[in-house]
Amino acid sequence: MSNRRGKKMQPSRFLGTYTLPSGNSVIGDLRLKGSSTLLKLHSDEFLAGVETASCVKGAAYSGEHLTLIDCHSPGTGHTSSKDAPTRYHADVFPHYVAVGRRHLEPGEACISAIHFTTTDLTTLFYDFDAFSHVIDAKPIIDVVLQERRQMRPVEAGELPQVFYFTGKDCIVEVPTAIGKVSVHHRPRYSMGGPTGVFIKNRIVVSIEPEQPVAFHDSIDRMYQVGCFLSMAAGRTQGVDHVHVTTTELRDGIPQLLTICPSYRWKATDKSEQHKPHPGDVPLDPIRNRAEFDAVLADWIGRHSGWRAARYRYLECMRRANKYGPDRLVAAANMFDILPSDAVPLAAGLPDDLAATRDACAEMFRGHAPGIDRDSALSALGRLGQPSLPKKVAHRASIVESRLGGRLPDLRFVASVAVKCRNFYVHGSSGDIDFREVEPLVPFLTDALEFIFAASDFIQGGWDAQRWNAESHGWGHSFARFRSEYDIAVADLRRATD
Repeated sequence: MSNRRGKKMQPSRFLGTYTLPSGNSVIGDLRLKGSSTLLKLHSDEFLAGVETASCVKGAAYSGEHLTLIDCHSPGTGHTSSKDAPTRYHADVFPHYVAVGRRHLEPGEACISAIHFTTTDLTTLFYDFDAFSHVIDAKPIIDVVLQERRQMRPVEAGELPQVFYFTGKDCIVEVPTAIGKVSVHHRPRYSMGGPTGVFIKNRIVVSIEPEQPVAFHDSIDRMYQVGCFLSMAAGRTQGVDHVHVTTTELRDGIPQLLTICPSYRWKATDKSEQHKPHPGDVPLDPIRNRAEFDAVLADWIGRHSGWRAARYRYLECMRRANKYGPDRLVAAANMFDILPSDAVPLAAGLPDDLAATRDACAEMFRGHAPGIDRDSALSALGRLGQPSLPKKVAHRASIVESRLGGRLPDLRFVASVAVKCRNFYVHGSSGDIDFREVEPLVPFLTDALEFIFAASDFIQGGWDAQRWNAESHGWGHSFARFRSEYDIAVADLRRATD
């Protein structure tokens, strides 16, 4: 199927028969259009309701096997008229649709690999020399034509052109806690002729677990890597072209199924101004492969503890160039949900202070439950625990240890950002005049987000000093923050004096 410009599109409709969880077989029309996925069922017999989170299997008249995963339905209905039989119908919404030569059993550990693309892979994996053009092909054209000339005479002209792919398809391959993560070139090409010749490429990310996993587990691993790539690119990544390789073999070949998510990740910041540039991104898997491998492996290894905070960071990035109180509060609160090993250790209280705390808590517990009583008990329970300002300062110190010379006073900036957060949450801004600082809320938000992501990468082995020693434009959120830092800090100093 193609659109008017000839661009190949995903099939948008599957007509066929479908088997419901109840065992009934009915006719259905599955429509796949972008993020809108809907199955319309029709039957001459009564249709029982489709159970929530169930799986519906189908066979399209065109031959594909269809598996509708995690289905939901508002119910069933019917139409009837005086001189016609009653017709039953139902709408079914699947969260995922698997299309291929076999059905998928979502609950079984049958996925040996998952493959996908994201928005900025060509920038993040800027393998510039993999494809190119020979400037002076005249000295080599006879060698190139040697094979063809064995079949028939082929004459070389005065201006021969040779385009090539080096054939090295694997860009990176990194063993991680979720399996082997690899990135490959997937070139497509024509055989040539009077209309010309082409080589087109798509970069694909693959995740191969050590042992086969169930469907939803493979999807979760895909989004883990998608989160990493979003942070590396400086903007949230859209996820496309999702496929899974199953453990089933046909004629010795593993079966590949196309996965169509109803709610796939989309790139929200499409501004050309914020498009990442290969020279600005913090990680370079081509020139600094060992560093990239180390950061990715460490980042994935810590993800189970960092998951909630990192996905909060993604939500901040999805707002792109839109700033306000909610984003600042969200950026500050990321630090509050970091795992304990990412923030300062709890400081033990002196014995006399601990005794006073316990005595006060016992007295408050004697009162009837209420907002003030419960708030006091909560505050007493936090004594000795790292506070939000301490957590932010700790992560900022990690960044300062590598970039302090270029980003002086970063902990001061972070402290003001937290005070602004406290104003939005509690109505108190401490020793700053919030009215003077308010115009700098976008910068303070960027500072919190930069500290969070940069400290995460540094902890994983990112050489921030190498990155900082290079000149940069605006092709990454890190580079944009660095470029505006000096002027913004001077404004912040004046606003807080």
